[in-house]
Amino acid sequence: MRKTYIFLQARTSSTRLPQKVLKPLLNKEMILHQLQRVSRSKMVDKVILLTSNLKEDDKLANIVSQEGFDIYRGSHEDVLGRFYECAIDMNLDDDDTIVRVTGDCPVHDHRVIDELINAFYESNAEYISNCREPFVIYPDGLDAEVFSVATLKKSALNAKKTSQREHVTPYMYNSGLFKALHLKKEPLYSNWRLTVDEERDFKLIENIYNHFGNNSFSFEDIIEYLTNNPHLLSINQNIIRNEGYLKSLKEDDE
Repeated sequence: MRKTYIFLQARTSSTRLPQKVLKPLLNKEMILHQLQRVSRSKMVDKVILLTSNLKEDDKLANIVSQEGFDIYRGSHEDVLGRFYECAIDMNLDDDDTIVRVTGDCPVHDHRVIDELINAFYESNAEYISNCREPFVIYPDGLDAEVFSVATLKKSALNAKKTSQREHVTPYMYNSGLFKALHLKKEPLYSNWRLTVDEERDFKLIENIYNHFGNNSFSFEDIIEYLTNNPHLLSINQNIIRNEGYLKSLKEDDE
């Protein structure tokens, strides 16, 4: 029987907001809140944090492992290779399922993840996303991608470009070799930013956490809070979505 794993990638060397995954929310590192939130998925067998093997990520790995979460450490820049090697090290079957999320999404909702996993199984896709342009469904910060281990292996062995290696999935949805789909659903506040790339982003997330006082709130709770307090959305307006990926695309052409 196939199993489903969340591969949550994170590092501390962010150029725009260094150490962001370790910034405190309610006296706990941001990354721990996200790991706890996504671990509530009813369709996932295990959550693994994938970080780099650089010394600067030792603290991140130690904090996460002390909380009982599984860790895999691999290449800093070749994140696709890191995913592949983790799957091989875990001896995953080709028909097992991987959910990719990134460690800058501390309000991610396990219900959003389960929705996408269900869509993946029902569609017989090899890759599915809720965040791929122009089919963005949710705010930045609720992004998720689901694909099979077989898709991961084939991509890791064939992808060559910097953007494909660093951002894991572009080869899956751009090569034309896979059945790559997007979640079919009306967009829901997809112009909001609920991710953490810059200090302004963190200020909004901190406001949300302080309001609820725990990490058990849902996306629906966030909607109610922000629609009742729309001035908060101005905190991090006008930041480009997927700026890191766009930078990698430019490097492809150099």
